[in-house]
Amino acid sequence: MISARYKLNVSLASKDFRAFYRGRFFAIKKKENGLSNSRVGVIVSRKNSPLAVRRNEIERLVYRFFEENKPFLDVFSPPSDFLVIILTSYSEIKDNKEILIKELNNVISI
Repeated sequence: MISARYKLNVSLASKDFRAFYRGRFFAIKKKENGLSNSRVGVIVSRKNSPLAVRRNEIERLVYRFFEENKPFLDVFSPPSDFLVIILTSYSEIKDNKEILIKELNNVISI
């Protein structure tokens, strides 16, 4: 699991985020944080995935991706908070995990 230093507390996140990327499965918003490293938060709506177990699985998938790509969070300049908002249902993500990961890879390489 990603360490607390890289995890953004979504419930405390303010509304100052600006659009960074929008794709088929998710949207990413960002805001400069003034810390030494970037942080990531994930929002999965109950409307998209009614079961908490499935929402948590999606969150773990995204956090695992960013844990494997920690250098991106360490070297992104200026350090920012990234908010990943999942736009699709669990079943659509389950069937297309590889495409989701590929899309995340494309975003962090921008």
